[in-house]
Amino acid sequence: MSCALPNAIRTAPNPAHQNEPLASRPLYLQARDLMLRRIVDGIWTPGSYLPSEPQLATDLGVSIGTIRKAMEDLVGQGLLERQHGRGTQVVPHSSDRSRFRFLRFVHGDGRPFHPVAHVLAAGMARADAEDRARLGLAAGAKALVLLRTRSEDGVPMVYERIALPADLFAQLHAEPGAEMLEEIYVLYQARCGQTVARARDEIATDGASAAVAAALGCPPAAPLLLVRRVAVSLAGAPIEYRQSWTAALHYRSDLD
Repeated sequence: MSCALPNAIRTAPNPAHQNEPLASRPLYLQARDLMLRRIVDGIWTPGSYLPSEPQLATDLGVSIGTIRKAMEDLVGQGLLERQHGRGTQVVPHSSDRSRFRFLRFVHGDGRPFHPVAHVLAAGMARADAEDRARLGLAAGAKALVLLRTRSEDGVPMVYERIALPADLFAQLHAEPGAEMLEEIYVLYQARCGQTVARARDEIATDGASAAVAAALGCPPAAPLLLVRRVAVSLAGAPIEYRQSWTAALHYRSDLD
């Protein structure tokens, strides 16, 4: 079924452009937003292949060149991937892919960090003021709060507190003491249908609280690197607020 209009594509625009008239925007961006909406709405699911370029061009009423430019934009964002001889795929999160894109801790000599995550505590709670501000939650809203360590060779190197909107992550079950065998963004996608599209990190220093010191085996108030992360969904909404403390690792800002 064609979605074409004479001068613009009928689509829900990217939130960043919601006040901008469709006709004033390049056609490939309108095509990109419509394709993104199909991913967000689950019409094209992670791991599935898109229709052919000629079919998409006919469907949207634009040229193949416009479709290719829209696809390249989504490929550049890490949302689509071209598979030689097979077509263009909606990128699924895998543990390896997730580590490559989102794990920014490395050892001081540049060696990669290969962590194993262990759950310390998990449960629903009323979101505190910082969680609400970072996640855009209303007063009284609940969050799923997850505490965990990330270890290498049995040595805890990172302590994390992760807050998630309760209504989106009710199916994310994590038992205290359990080892998380997959990267957590894989679990978000597989269990809750939430795909992390990108993340914004803020770097600071902090003194170790009693809980963090006990988990990492460092003295209370010891100086630590603190990384605050807000991860957003394909629709551009914040879905994770993470705080990570470490004394043993460095942060690589050149990874994206």
